[in-house]
Amino acid sequence: MWLQIGLAVLSALVLYFFREKQEGPRPATLDDFNVPKTTEGEEIGKIYGTVWITDPQVVWYGDFTAEDVKSSGGKK
Repeated sequence: MWLQIGLAVLSALVLYFFREKQEGPRPATLDDFNVPKTTEGEEIGKIYGTVWITDPQVVWYGDFTAEDVKSSGGKK
């Protein structure tokens, strides 16, 4: 019985020290978002009304910056 407990502790220690290290969260980049982009020199069309377009062009779309979330933890 003590041999089995010793082997279990030994195998847990070996697995702990040889596990892969996890990376922390990385900031978001523009490649993380699926936004269609326009190429330089391409004409930007104006559409009036409701139509279905097959090749959307996005000229500008927001500022994707990351901010830390801070909370008071519910203390008064």
